[in-house]
Amino acid sequence: MARPSLAAMRVFEAAARLGSFKEAAGELAMTPTAVSHRIRNLEEELGQPLFRRSHRKVELTSAGVELFEAARGAVALLDAAFERLDAGARIVCVSATPAFAALWLAPRLSTLAAALPGVTLRLEASHAPADLERVRDIDLAVRYGSRSPTGTGRVLAGERFRAYAAPHVAQGPPEALDRLPLLTCRWQARDLAPVSLEVFEARREDGAPPALSFDDEHHAALAAVSGKGIVILSEILAGHLVEAGLLAEPWPDACVAGHAYRLLAAPASAVRRDVRRVAAWLEAELAGDAAMRERTPP
Repeated sequence: MARPSLAAMRVFEAAARLGSFKEAAGELAMTPTAVSHRIRNLEEELGQPLFRRSHRKVELTSAGVELFEAARGAVALLDAAFERLDAGARIVCVSATPAFAALWLAPRLSTLAAALPGVTLRLEASHAPADLERVRDIDLAVRYGSRSPTGTGRVLAGERFRAYAAPHVAQGPPEALDRLPLLTCRWQARDLAPVSLEVFEARREDGAPPALSFDDEHHAALAAVSGKGIVILSEILAGHLVEAGLLAEPWPDACVAGHAYRLLAAPASAVRRDVRRVAAWLEAELAGDAAMRERTPP
């Protein structure tokens, strides 16, 4: 015997649960005639009646009761699975470099939530190369790389580096700046040229302490916030700390060009609407930041 289709079983389950073809039609967005026709076909496939029909109502036969007990559990399991899949589809995993995640993305999570209601962001911080064809649980990746148009992924934003210090340091006497080291970072990607310090070192007197190098910009920025040095930091990453009054520029006219942040999308995730919405939000937010920075000449 051929097995009835899942569509037929869903129609039967609704009609049996509600005790009405008309109410089942309303729940399933069908016509009562279509429901009646689907039930009739199911009965013909099974070779026995499932309902006793009267002018005002329908009642299950003994065969109908037995099938309903099985159908009710099966439909409940399917509905629960669909709900889990729908919830999972609305979780977007973004992998970002630790400094970008902590200094740029984390302060904007409430803005993202307001702009994209219903989307849950899962944030992963990593410097590891993003092989999104092999790693299944990452939808988008933000990585620091070359500005070259031949690079992997599309450029979200280029950046410039400036000097930042705690406000009481930046606004203090110039000789106090010479007693603090410059705080710099080593790129994880060895093919990236380091940031030139010449324009910043030219502002310092002979005998200033040597620069200190960190593995992560976030740690260097926190050291500067605590007054331990002058951090050479991307405008993109420094923006929130400056707005919050935690960092200020001792030499506002000194800056140097840096590299770029690039966005990569997993091929399997690129078709998902929520993933595309998060990607568009990232691009729009960084474009807004860039427009504001352009008001300050390099």
